[in-house]
Amino acid sequence: MNNKIHRVLISVLVVAIMFTGFGCGSNGDDSSAIRKENGVIYNPDRGLLQDQEPLVEFELVDTIDLSGIEEPVISSITYLQIDEEGNFYFMDRRISKLISLDPQGNLRWSTGQEGKGPGDFENPFGISLHNNKIYVANIQGSRLDEFDMEGAFIKTYDLPKDIRFASLVDIRNDGLILMSGANFGTVGALVYTMELGDSLRIKENINITETEDDEYTRATMRGGIEMRENEFIYSFSTEYKQQFYDYEGNLMTEVRRDFAGTLGPGIYADGGSVSLYSLGNVSSPVFMDNGNYLVRINYPTNIDDPHAYARRASTGETESPIYARIMDVFNADHELLYTFDDSEFVEELGNLDVRDKEGFYYSVFSNDLLVKKYKLNTNYEGSEMEGTDRIPIND
Repeated sequence: MNNKIHRVLISVLVVAIMFTGFGCGSNGDDSSAIRKENGVIYNPDRGLLQDQEPLVEFELVDTIDLSGIEEPVISSITYLQIDEEGNFYFMDRRISKLISLDPQGNLRWSTGQEGKGPGDFENPFGISLHNNKIYVANIQGSRLDEFDMEGAFIKTYDLPKDIRFASLVDIRNDGLILMSGANFGTVGALVYTMELGDSLRIKENINITETEDDEYTRATMRGGIEMRENEFIYSFSTEYKQQFYDYEGNLMTEVRRDFAGTLGPGIYADGGSVSLYSLGNVSSPVFMDNGNYLVRINYPTNIDDPHAYARRASTGETESPIYARIMDVFNADHELLYTFDDSEFVEELGNLDVRDKEGFYYSVFSNDLLVKKYKLNTNYEGSEMEGTDRIPIND
């Protein structure tokens, strides 16, 4: 077990903020002020407490090394899930196996092989645990397979044919399923809420489009999606923007943040061939108990034009992207408080995007076959500033 504490002390001081209309700040024309208009929150590139020392503590509790497992020889870790007892479940997509470990990282069981038969796997797109069952979006997202908690195959639910490359986001406690499908001809997603009975029944179909850019009419890419109890969040891949939806498909809140780095995929079409390169990205929010949340941004420092890069890369005329990473801290009112801009530190933390019932956060480092377990502490208990209610953007 490795124990390390990285503390960034952010002592919370009383911050006096004057409000003018929906905006924060004494001057409505101040580009450093936060503006809130019609359900859209515009954040500057600098946090409200960037000059203070807000307290956020990341304590590395454990590092679980999977490289020593001899059978099967694990080669990748994707779609990590954790049950009530702290057992791990994940897909190794390279060897087409569903694998479970105990909380110490010892192998419990593995199952599956490449194929399309019952219990086989081919390009799985997500895992979720629900009601003592394991659900896998399987065969390039064309079906939803159900397993028991020991890895035994139970049954298959076929997805409607018009849902293509479906990813399983998660399953809510009441059984509501959230999935996303490819939104061909653009950057975005088709988001589906479903109910599981004798078959899958679609409740809502929500079309999210990031851009109308003609460059993307021959390809598709989607951003990240996070499921919460009363809302889901879509994180854009073309710009720093996150949208909060209810499960009827109403856009409730949009959060933006000024960001000068390069984001978005690059695309290059040459005759009948299309090359798409994923470059920078904005992660889904990682929520803390006080309502604050973290957003991690990866962006290339040596690329200004994604499409020009795609053209050069398709012919081997360019170097690989060089990435930098930052992590933003927002309060429950979606106001940017602080940015961790030490790229090495943010890379070492990982995504922190899996949480267990005890409140520990986990980061997966698939290439190194490591899972890091963190404890997050903060003494910032929410906004010290007057907030505003969420205003629906569409009825």
